[in-house]
Amino acid sequence: MRFAYKCPIAKHFLHPVRSTTLCLSILLLFLFPLAASAQQLTRPEGSNLQDTAAIHRLLKTGRSIKHSFPDSAFYYFNKALIGSYGANYSEGVVLAQYELSRWYYNSNIQLSINSACAALTEFEKEHLTNNTLKCQVYLALAKAYEANAKIDSAAYYYYYLNEEVDKGRIKDPYFEVSLYTTLALFWLNSDNQLDPEFAKPLKNFIDKAQHTLNQLPDNSSTNASFYQLQAIYYLSINRYDSARFYLQKQLALCENTTPMPSSMASVLLNISNAYVMEHKPGEAIPYINRVRSTYKSIPTQDRYYITANLHLADVYFQQKKYGECIRILDSTWHYCKVNFVNKDVADAYKIYGDSYEKLGMKDQALTYKNLYITLYDSLAKRDRLNMSYKMESRYRLAEKDKKLAEQNLTISQAENDARRKNFWVAAISFLAILMILVAILWLRNIRHAQRLQTYQFEKQMEISRLTYTIQGEEKERRRIAAELHDGIVGLLVAAKINLNLVKKEYHFSNESNFTEGLQLIDQAASDLRKTAHNMMPEILMQDGLLKALEQFCNSIAANNTTSIYFEIVGTPVKLKSSLELALYRIVQELVHNIIKHARATEAMIQINFFENELSITVEDNGVGMDVHTTTQGIGIKSIYDRVKAINGNITIESGYSKGTSIYINLDLHKENLETA
Repeated sequence: MRFAYKCPIAKHFLHPVRSTTLCLSILLLFLFPLAASAQQLTRPEGSNLQDTAAIHRLLKTGRSIKHSFPDSAFYYFNKALIGSYGANYSEGVVLAQYELSRWYYNSNIQLSINSACAALTEFEKEHLTNNTLKCQVYLALAKAYEANAKIDSAAYYYYYLNEEVDKGRIKDPYFEVSLYTTLALFWLNSDNQLDPEFAKPLKNFIDKAQHTLNQLPDNSSTNASFYQLQAIYYLSINRYDSARFYLQKQLALCENTTPMPSSMASVLLNISNAYVMEHKPGEAIPYINRVRSTYKSIPTQDRYYITANLHLADVYFQQKKYGECIRILDSTWHYCKVNFVNKDVADAYKIYGDSYEKLGMKDQALTYKNLYITLYDSLAKRDRLNMSYKMESRYRLAEKDKKLAEQNLTISQAENDARRKNFWVAAISFLAILMILVAILWLRNIRHAQRLQTYQFEKQMEISRLTYTIQGEEKERRRIAAELHDGIVGLLVAAKINLNLVKKEYHFSNESNFTEGLQLIDQAASDLRKTAHNMMPEILMQDGLLKALEQFCNSIAANNTTSIYFEIVGTPVKLKSSLELALYRIVQELVHNIIKHARATEAMIQINFFENELSITVEDNGVGMDVHTTTQGIGIKSIYDRVKAINGNITIESGYSKGTSIYINLDLHKENLETA
């Protein structure tokens, strides 16, 4: 017997002789009222509704009254559909078809499927982009397929929606709770074996729903969902007392908040099922009778009355009241319009057959069990149960037992021979498949190794190209620095000496222009000397990277308004001269960028030595920059190339008026360290 959950379709009515089956069937989160005169909609022609807002008002009105006045709700949904076609409003067509699919669910499952398919076709034909609406249509279609016993089709849409949520494409938390709860119920209904291993994936869906539920505000709706999820989990592990505890709390919440009739019926049927599954049929009867008395006089909701009657028949069977069981089923078929065929109906015929069998009415038992087999095979597409053969062999063919035994012996021997052959065929096939898999994995590993080798070679070539380029630049820097220092600076010094001699000889001491010219020559010589020093600092070659950077920062800070702080963290290690030069150039370029562009009052350069890693942090409190556009500049690109050439990583974090932080990380391999 399936457990009820917000849709009036009961499933798997099983009796005590059969293996215990956890059943949940009327909680698909939507109520679709039954209308006796409902017919499938065709595309309407023309309409006087051209305002999309008016169409949405019609849909909103229909939703608000669909449980209390289902026929009026159908009118509003149909009018909204006609108006959407007339206004060429595709999203309105999809919404109206979706609402009609939900409405038809309780009266005609096939029409519900047709409306949902029409909504999906319109969505795809018009290339709409409202993913939430599409997923709602998918969920309605999945529930309709499940109710129509088309489990494969239902599973396709359910798990598609699960992937959409996992990928973050659905942002509605209420929809997520609804989906995960429905998936938990669908998984629970997909197997009759309820054990801890089977409960693990179901618990996964429940945990996801609970996680999303915790993010929603605490109210009657979220509390009801919480109680429902707990009940589902405890039912999956056969903890019926705990399940009923939460179902009773959900029932009390529904009674206090004046719920929809369908919500109340779902909870009552759930509680009754929990008692039946624990073989306490007497305690289930009051809850079943509450549903029967409430919905017997509501024509549009007679599916609940039918479901409650099928529950009651199962209770009578457990109580061994076989005559009452047959009477309630006869009454249900005679007085109610059962316009749906699902596993509940098929299992009802199984109860019919078992009841007649217990009463010794073998012909009637055989008739109903044959009908059960036909319905069960057509709906579930499972292995045939061959119950007809068993009934005939037990009640009609007893005189042929000896002949059948001989035939069975022959068949058993043939089966043993076939089993041995099948074993060898399976073994050989397994070995062949194993060899093929090993070959595929081997080839895959070879191709992966080749791709990895090609990638590493290309990366090494790029690094080599960058290294040679940077080495060429450094060689040119040294040449220019030498020419500036030994050539131009020397000429300027010589010119200064000659001009000083002229000054003394011709007594130009009081000539201000002459004196200023000497000062300019002296300043030019000093600036050229500094430029030559920056291009190839001698202190870097003599005292190493840290001293050179410290002197460089002090020199820059002394000649600018930006305060630069230099800090060393950890135990320094001696690096190769080529690596020190590369790091010096990187920090030099970053500091120059701060001075020229950042308009910062403070900057910090921090060198961190870890066990196997070197980290350089350069930060300022300047105006910041747009990282995405600035990284395309020549200066930043040069820094990126230098970092890449030494197999390092660089990260830039910045924003307008937020300053800039640059982090450079480098693994300290043996090839980067200076050996003694």
